[in-house]
Formats: sequence, C-alpha cells, structure tokens
Amino acid sequence: MKLRAPNYYKKFKCIADKCKDSCCSAGWEINIDERTANYYENVPGEFGDKLHENICNNSDGSSKCFKLDINNNCPFFNNQKLCEIYINLGEEHLCQICTDHPRYYEWFKNAKEAGIGLCCEEAARIILSQTEPFSTYEIEIPDEDCSEYDEELFLYLLNARNKIINLLNNSNSENFNSSIRSILEYCNRLQQNIDNYLSDDENFIEINNYSKADILKIMDFFLTLEPNDKNWLNYFKNCIHTYNSSAAKLSKYEKLHPEINNYLKNISIYFIWRYFLKGTFDEEIISKINLMAVSIAVLKILFFCKWIECGNITLSDCINIVKKYSEEIEYDENNIIKLADACYEIPEFNIENLIGLF
Repeated sequence: MKLRAPNYYKKFKCIADKCKDSCCSAGWEINIDERTANYYENVPGEFGDKLHENICNNSDGSSKCFKLDINNNCPFFNNQKLCEIYINLGEEHLCQICTDHPRYYEWFKNAKEAGIGLCCEEAARIILSQTEPFSTYEIEIPDEDCSEYDEELFLYLLNARNKIINLLNNSNSENFNSSIRSILEYCNRLQQNIDNYLSDDENFIEINNYSKADILKIMDFFLTLEPNDKNWLNYFKNCIHTYNSSAAKLSKYEKLHPEINNYLKNISIYFIWRYFLKGTFDEEIISKINLMAVSIAVLKILFFCKWIECGNITLSDCINIVKKYSEEIEYDENNIIKLADACYEIPEFNIENLIGLF
C-alpha cells in the first residue's frame, strides 16, 4: 500500500525545548501502547524504578498511562523541557503516541493517509506559512488493515476532495470568501447526491446572493463546549466582547492584513485533507465541511480580536491562536461530536447560514 501525505509532512521535526507550549505539559492523558508498556516493565536500575512508579491504568482501565505530576505535566518532562525517556532509553523506546504526535493517520484499502495536526506549535507554523499550492507525495509501505467501506463512495469523495483542494489552491486573498461559499454549496449538493445513491457529480456555483449571518450566535455556542484549559472560556468571552465593540473596524483590518486569508486558506485545506474522506465510513460529509467553515469563521474573529488588542497581528500570533483552538476543539472528542450534532440541530450551523459568514 501507499503512504500519502502533504509535502509539508516531511518538514516536521519536534523542536523539543524550543517549544513554548509543549505537548508534554498539556495535561493530556498519555496512554502507553502494550508493546512499550511491556518494555518499560523490564527496564532495570534507578530509571526503571522511576518508570514503574509513574505508570498506572488509564481512566477507563483499558491500558497503561503515565501519572501526571502536580502541574499536570508528564513526569518525565524535566526542568530543561526535555524528555527523560528519550535521554535515557532513546527515541525508539518512546510510547507510540509520543512517537506519532502530532502526526495523524487514516487507513483505506490501498492507501494510508497522513498529516500533522494544528495542536502542535511547529506543525501549525509549517501549515500556516505555506506559500506553495498544497500538494502530496506517496511512498510504498507494508500493508495495514482498514475498516470496511464502499469503494464507489470512496472514489466519489476522493474526486470531490481533489476538486475542493484545487479550488482553494487557485483562490487568493480577494476571492477566498467566495471560494468557501462555493465549497459549502457544492458539499450540500454532494450530500444530497450521496443520500440519493451517488447521482452525477456536481460543479461549483458562484454564490452571490446570501443573507448575512451572525457569527456571534456561532461563538455563543462555543461557550457551551467543555474547556480543556480553564482560561479558554474567559479568553473566548473577551473575544466576543471585543468583536461586539469593534466590528466596525473589521473591514480596515482585512485591508491591512491580506496575508490572513492565506493563513486561513492553508487551514481550510488542512481541515479538508484531514476530515473530508472520513465520510467514506459514515456516508456523511456535512459535519466535516461545517467543521472547516465554522473553524475558519471563528478563527477569523479571534485573529481580528488579537489585532484590536495589540494594534498588529503577526504569523506567530496566528500560530498561537490556531494551536489553542485546535487543542480545545479538534483534540476533544466530545467537542467534535457536539459540533457535528450542531450542524443538524442548530439553525446557525446549517449550510445556508454558514454561507452568510463569508
């Protein structure tokens, strides 16, 4: 089978102690795969003792994990912001989740797709700063198993994803919003086609007549999601207040910072690449495309609020905002589920209203 990944995937390398917000101090439960747990059980000496003392069962009892310290850090994250397991045992003996992160994978019958996630500072920097059109590469790897799926649907969605990414690749700062509107309408018709047993493929339609939607109703919904960081909700509430009092300056901001739409375009492609083909397994793409559109609309406001606060906004600012958003939304399964449900249950999340955000 082939491993297929964005060309920027090859650029990623953990920046270790140079990272300002390490995943080792994110407070996440760090599960240890069975092979590595068995190895750790047999590590001798003083470091082996430390390993044994800092491993316990995870929250559901299904596997082993590390006991986080009083600061919610991995117990092997030292004062120099380096991993003591890496130092003492070598990279080859990191548990699988530490080896992979922030890489992610999706398995199909003849291909394994990969990417790097926005929750990592360095990965977010690589993705947002892309100036070349999105492209991929393939290498041969040993076969791996995947779930069963309808191959006709897979090919249908693969073709659709290619068309969406090509449209985004060819968009620029001036027509980015128009491209998102067209993609939303296109995917709405694709879902209808899927529901009606894959009728003819659709083409993009330029959407010029649409009602202006209220982003604040979307942002209010985000306040109902479970925060991972206790500071997130206060930050988000402050952004809502800032936008409420400063929305009239949005047009000026957009004229001063056309590069923001390039960052948002790269983020859009990331969401399409990572999530769209998941529809192969559940025959549902509306929640996937809505996740992209809602994320872009919200991030646009969070960027704007940073500009209002500081009088300027930099790539570094955008990276930090995107990273935090990804941690809170993408890397919380319950929040992803709530957003998926919202696109069917809450009017502000339907396609017609999302079109009005762009």
